[in-house]
Amino acid sequence: MNRHWVALLVVVVIVEAFVIGYLVDTNNRLSGELSELQGKYQGLLSKYELVTTVQYPLKLVDDANRVVVIKSEPQRIVSMAPSTTEILFALGLDDRVVGVTYYCNYPPEVNELKERGRLAVIGGYWTPDVEKIVAVRPDLVIGYASVPSHVRVAERLESMNVTVLLLFPRHLNDVFDNIVLVGKACGKLKEAQELVQQLRARVERVVERVRGLPKVKVYFELWFDPLMSAGPGTFIDDLIGLAGGENIFHDAQSSWPVVDSEQVIIRNPDVIVLPDKYMSDYNVSIEDVKSRPGWQAISAVKNNRIYFINDDMIFRPGPRLVDALEFLAKYIHPEALRAISVVVDDRVYSIGDVISKLVLAGYASQVYNTHSCPEALSA
Repeated sequence: MNRHWVALLVVVVIVEAFVIGYLVDTNNRLSGELSELQGKYQGLLSKYELVTTVQYPLKLVDDANRVVVIKSEPQRIVSMAPSTTEILFALGLDDRVVGVTYYCNYPPEVNELKERGRLAVIGGYWTPDVEKIVAVRPDLVIGYASVPSHVRVAERLESMNVTVLLLFPRHLNDVFDNIVLVGKACGKLKEAQELVQQLRARVERVVERVRGLPKVKVYFELWFDPLMSAGPGTFIDDLIGLAGGENIFHDAQSSWPVVDSEQVIIRNPDVIVLPDKYMSDYNVSIEDVKSRPGWQAISAVKNNRIYFINDDMIFRPGPRLVDALEFLAKYIHPEALRAISVVVDDRVYSIGDVISKLVLAGYASQVYNTHSCPEALSA
């Protein structure tokens, strides 16, 4: 063989040996680094699980500024409000809920469980019955500090050594804090934190989509006779702002102001949003709104931007407020929100409903034909 070819072959063998050695060394080094990272990850995971593991007895401060001591992980929970029922079910605590109100209807299995007798009905939202609550032997009852009857029931139950947790959300962030508080109280802190993280990510996605877009004037009608709207210090006001809108009654002197028709006309909203059937008596149609004296001059009326939103979704301070935000954003800035909502049977559905498989063909009517509870007036 030619000496030159032999020399070249020797060089190739030497280079190949060097490369193989380098790759082996690199692989060993990377394997060591990977093992080190895996060890650190497991260490951090263990610390996270330790932090999110709830230890009992547990001492909490609720929204009524009461020190609440929970002796052991609750196994029999009573919910005095539809929104707290939604929170409990969202945290996977459905097997521990033993009592709910007449108005608790979401998720859909709540009604099924009530019909089967698996869930006891302990009264209405405004009228919880102490005797019915005591009859189901709860170790935790959850209600609202903003509802006088809940506070009275809490006092009576605590005199019987029944633990009561009272919530009082005023803003969307308060709702998120309440989810974490309920999760911690019930031994589901990790799940609550993960749920809130997911909800915050959806909120941020909406905020990013509408960032920099012109503010759109929005009139939210809480009631029609007399006209009532949502003012400052409410989560509805928060949602309108996050969705890229400007609540025309953000400057009201109260949270739930009675407003004059002339005020609405003068403030000239670009979008009008109404609950679809507030307290099951709301039967105002789009044509009714358009025919109100003087309202033909309103921009929203002229441009056919009058929308209905599911009242349970937007009035209940629970996880579905983020669904309501996505709806509002779609109504206020449809050009920016097409990717996070879908239309089924001429209705706009949030991606949250799609993910949770609650809006399917032929199922939408069940989601929307539900009884409501006016928690917006008290939370």
